[in-house]
Parts: sequence; C-alpha cells; structure tokens
Amino acid sequence: MSHRSIQVVLVCGALLLVIGLIFAPRLPKDKRVVETNLLTLEINEAVELVQNGENPMQGIMKLREILAQDSTQVDVHWHLAQFSITSRQISNAEMRFEKVIQYDSEVKYPTAFFWLAQTKMQLGKDQEAIPLLTEYLKYEQDTVVLNGVKRMLNQLEVDNNI
Repeated sequence: MSHRSIQVVLVCGALLLVIGLIFAPRLPKDKRVVETNLLTLEINEAVELVQNGENPMQGIMKLREILAQDSTQVDVHWHLAQFSITSRQISNAEMRFEKVIQYDSEVKYPTAFFWLAQTKMQLGKDQEAIPLLTEYLKYEQDTVVLNGVKRMLNQLEVDNNI
C-alpha cells in the first residue's frame, strides 16, 4: 500500500468519526426513548380529544400546557396550526405555522411552508407567500404537487408584478 493510499484511508476514517460524533445522540437511549414516548403519548392524547370531537377544548388546553413547558415543541405547533386552519382561525394558523418553521430544524414538516403560504395569501399577504412557496419546492418530490405549486407561484408573481 502506498503512502498516498494510507493518507486517503486515514482521512476517510477521520471524516467518518467526525460525522458519527456530530450525529451521535446526546442523551442515553433509555432516557431519550422514555421522554419522547411520554411526550408523544401526551400530544397524541390531546390531539385525539380534539379530533374525536368529544372535548376539543380540553385537547387544545393540553397542547397549550405542553407549550407552556416547552415553547419549541414543533409537533404541538403543527397540530395547533392544523386545528386553526380547520376552525378558520387564519391569523392563529399563520402564527403557528411560523413557529413550526422556526423550530423545525430537521424539517419534519416541510408542508408548513406551503400551509403558511396559503394562510399568507388568505390574509392578503401574497408577496410574503412567494418565498415560502419557493422554499417548499425544495422539499416536495411529487411531480403533480410540484407542477401545481409552480403554477400557483407563477400566478402570484404575475399578479404582484414580480
């Protein structure tokens, strides 16, 4: 093995080690799973209360309590945004989708860009919707959806003289 080959192998090994350390979890697995499962369970129970219609306000209040403890809970903001759309509270939906985008560092909810753009358009903020739709196109892979969003984007640009 040549000196150059050894260098390449060592550099690749070092890169793999660095990447592994970057993506390594910060908490022991048992703590991560328990915390996540309890929180996910709590969120799912609250969402179920809203969706089944038995006591939607109790579910909403549970979700708000979770946010009072940790305002960065992307899943909670996502569900509250969806409920706001359903109940036609467009201004609330706008605020919630903005929070989803703000806190969703892993882009778990790429459609938040689309939904925020929709709320902006309903509130007469077409120019604010354009960059959101452009960003959404980076994540969408379905060609039918892509073509529809591109047509919507083109129409917005024409309507706003952009």
